[in-house]
Amino acid sequence: MSSHTTASSHTTASLYHMIWANYRLPFLKVILLNLSNAAVSVGIIAYINHTFISQPVFDTLSWLSLAQFSLLVLLLLVTTFLSQYALTRLGHRFVYELRTKLVKQIIDTTVPQIDHLGSARLLASLSSDIQSITVAFVRMPELVQGIILSVGVGLYLGWLSLPLLFIVMFWIVMTIWISTILVKHVYTHLTELREINDALYQDYQSIIEGRKELALNQHRAEKLYTDDFLAHAKSYEKTVTKSDTFHLSAVNWSNIMMFASIGIVFAVANYLDIPMGVATTFSLTILFMQSPLLHAVGAYPTLQTAQVALEKIQSLELAEHQPSFATDTVAQDWQSITLNNIDYRYVGSSSHAPDTGVNDNAQNSDNSDNNQNPTNNILKSVNLTLQRGDVVFLIGANGSGKSTLAKIITGIFTPTTGTVQVDGQSVNSENNADFKQLFSAIFSDQHLFKQLIGVQGNEPDAALVSDWLHKLNLQEKVSVSDHKLSTDKLSQGQRKRLAMLIAVAEQKDILLLDEWAADQDPAFRRVFYQTLIPELKAMGKTLFIISHDDGYFEHADRLLLMKEGRLIELNAEERQRASKDAIAMLK
Repeated sequence: MSSHTTASSHTTASLYHMIWANYRLPFLKVILLNLSNAAVSVGIIAYINHTFISQPVFDTLSWLSLAQFSLLVLLLLVTTFLSQYALTRLGHRFVYELRTKLVKQIIDTTVPQIDHLGSARLLASLSSDIQSITVAFVRMPELVQGIILSVGVGLYLGWLSLPLLFIVMFWIVMTIWISTILVKHVYTHLTELREINDALYQDYQSIIEGRKELALNQHRAEKLYTDDFLAHAKSYEKTVTKSDTFHLSAVNWSNIMMFASIGIVFAVANYLDIPMGVATTFSLTILFMQSPLLHAVGAYPTLQTAQVALEKIQSLELAEHQPSFATDTVAQDWQSITLNNIDYRYVGSSSHAPDTGVNDNAQNSDNSDNNQNPTNNILKSVNLTLQRGDVVFLIGANGSGKSTLAKIITGIFTPTTGTVQVDGQSVNSENNADFKQLFSAIFSDQHLFKQLIGVQGNEPDAALVSDWLHKLNLQEKVSVSDHKLSTDKLSQGQRKRLAMLIAVAEQKDILLLDEWAADQDPAFRRVFYQTLIPELKAMGKTLFIISHDDGYFEHADRLLLMKEGRLIELNAEERQRASKDAIAMLK
């Protein structure tokens, strides 16, 4: 089985490149609409110049002139709305597709890579990064319209007086150049802010998920609040203040210099003997253009923020986007699943590393190092064959590799070396997704979904669900309506029973349970081993159960022991000893 393919391992695409590559035709339509809007704007300026400035106004002003001017203003209103609406619609379409692709990529990315990234970083991208890109597209019409309008108006002013235009352009370019220098500082601080935001999300997660522990230890709560959260919050405050200061400086500089340019226009016009009407037209045009230009300058930092956010998303190295989902195409008449010489290691870990890995590329990239440092392997030369219908118990000390083996068996983890085979056919990157559909699993950190799903995504068997709701003794606690659980606010043991109900409803061939019975009370633990396991086996399920309940080992067809990463199958005599004293076997 090979590692996942990343979407962007080494290069990142700019926001503009992505828009041009994926939305070229809609974007060209937006440009045409903005060009039309710019043409109408220039037309209004020309009409004012020709009708109201260059002519004796009170002699020539008529109702016809006012009507024509009103029509031009109405046309400007319509073209402005259409151009902004088209660009806004395109922007939100881009954000929608980016968000949906990102979520699908997270679903398709391997579990070790998701573990490596951490939920705080992913949530930051799904919330703040997507929000930053949304804001950028909301402001993008201002930038696009400001640029196109400036070009159109510049052409008209150049027709009126080329020397005056060059002087005004030099002044505006100088103004924008200095603004750009200030904005570069904004970009630098925005990049820092995004890193601080990741740390803040981690603090939020610790505060929310560790709420019980913090309630019991105010010293820990104080240290977390003071040393971590307040430090990150203060850093965010300082950095965002610097960013906003540079941004405001850029806007104010642009604003004041635009007003100053009016004085430059009249001074130059007087020096070069340019008609006062032309100078007045230039001045009115600058006033007309001040708002679009300043909005364009103000919109630019949001685009820089969006670029930072996009780069953050791309740095996640998620799986390539695939619009479809893997379905149950694995042969349903399988007879055996075989693990051949399986090794697994976390890069840079010890043999007691937790079950949170790094990305598969890293895991599989250095097998030679595995051979040089075999003690770093979580699993060492594991060989196992599961026969259809087996009831297999796995025992082992904490950190011995039991949960890692469970994730290898289910296809969630990719072995560093060795192969997994179904009836002699190797499981690889092409069929791994299908292979995983053979399994239902309840891990120790199980997430509970309220939605019940039946075979191959169809509606669940209502009779089966009702029957098992009673078998699991949940009929007084939970009801099922429209294939959804009424609640999941139960004790940990009852939540595990709900997870069992969900797994049974799926009707998968193999059910893997990781310490499922550990959260059950003694009475229901007995029900599980003596009643539920035989019933699950009678349903044709293959059961792989991680357990330490030595009093119930007799209910297993096979008993396996994981010891320091090595898997041993216990014979009859060893099973008898384990049933009497499992603790002794784990030493």
